[in-house]
Amino acid sequence: MENLSRMMGNYQVRFLGDKGGVTHLRYPTRPSIHITNKNYIMKFLPSLILFSLLSIQLHCQIITGKVLDSSNGYPLEYVSIGVVESPFGTISNEKGEFSFEVNGQSKKAIVRFSMIGYISQTFLLEELSNRKNVIYLTNEPITLAEVIIKPFSGKLKKVGTTDFTKPGRVCGWSGTEFGKGSEQGLKIVLGNQNVKLKSLHIRVWMQSFDSCLFRLHIRNIINGLPANELLNENILLLITKKSGWVNIDLNKYNLVFKEDIALTIEWIKVIGAHPEMAVKFSNSNQPVANNVLLNVKEKQGCFYTKNANEDKWSRYKTQSPSFYLTIQEH
Repeated sequence: MENLSRMMGNYQVRFLGDKGGVTHLRYPTRPSIHITNKNYIMKFLPSLILFSLLSIQLHCQIITGKVLDSSNGYPLEYVSIGVVESPFGTISNEKGEFSFEVNGQSKKAIVRFSMIGYISQTFLLEELSNRKNVIYLTNEPITLAEVIIKPFSGKLKKVGTTDFTKPGRVCGWSGTEFGKGSEQGLKIVLGNQNVKLKSLHIRVWMQSFDSCLFRLHIRNIINGLPANELLNENILLLITKKSGWVNIDLNKYNLVFKEDIALTIEWIKVIGAHPEMAVKFSNSNQPVANNVLLNVKEKQGCFYTKNANEDKWSRYKTQSPSFYLTIQEH
C-alpha cells in the first residue's frame, strides 16, 4: 500500500460535477487517474500499475542522513535535497534527518542541499551512497542594496487567478511522504512599477489532512520558466481549511516586486491524515492515499510544476491554479 501511495505522488484530475461520470487526464504527471464525484474513486490503468510497481521494486537505493548548521551543530529543518534535473528528492524533518530513493541514477549524478539563507552544498551520488551522511550548511549573510521606497498608500488590486472552473480540473498532492519538495504555481504579472504584496489567496477544493505545510517561492522568469529565487527568507504557509479560499497575510514580510514573477508553493509536510477521506480504488474498499487538491482555472494563465526541488520545470499553457495576490500600489 505504501508503494502505491508513493507512486501516486503529484497528480492532476478532472471533476465532472453533480451528474457523475468519469474522465481521463490529458497530461498526467503520474499514471492516468479516473475520478467520480460521488465516492472520490480512482483507478489506474492496470498495465501502468504493474510497470510502476516493478520499477519501484527494482534497483531500490536509499540515501539517508542529517543536515546540521555548521555554526552551532543544530539540526536544520526543511532543507531541500534533490538529485539535479531529476524527480528524486525530499525535505529534511524537524531533526534535520532525510531519506529518499534514487533508483536508477548514475553514481556521478549531483545531489544538492539548499535552503534560503544558507550556502548550497553539492555532492556526487557515489559520495553519499551506503553511509549515514552528516551534511553541514553554512549561513549566508544576505546583503541588501539600499533602496528608498515610498510608502505604499495607493489602491489595492488583485492579480493572478481569482476564479476557478466549476466543474473542472484540480491539482495537488497525494500521500504523506513521496513528493516532498515538489512545487505547483503560476505566472503573475505585477506591472512595471514596484508594488507591495499584501496577501496571498489559494483556493482549496478538498483536503483530507488536519493541515498541510507549504513553502512560498517567488522567482523571476527566464525563457518562460521560473528561474532565480527572489525571497531572502523562508515563508511557510500552514493550510488548515478543508475547502474554500485560504487567505494568507504577507504584510509582515515587506515583499516588494515588479514585472512578471513565478509564484509557486512547495509541499513540505502534512499533519493528521483522515483515512475515511482517502482516495480509493474502485475495486477495493481499502484507502490508497490522503490528498490535498486545489482548484484550477481553465483557459487562463499558465501552470508551472516540478516533481522535486531539483527537477526540471514543466509549463502548461491556457490554465492555472487558483492563486492570486492582493497588491498595493504607491
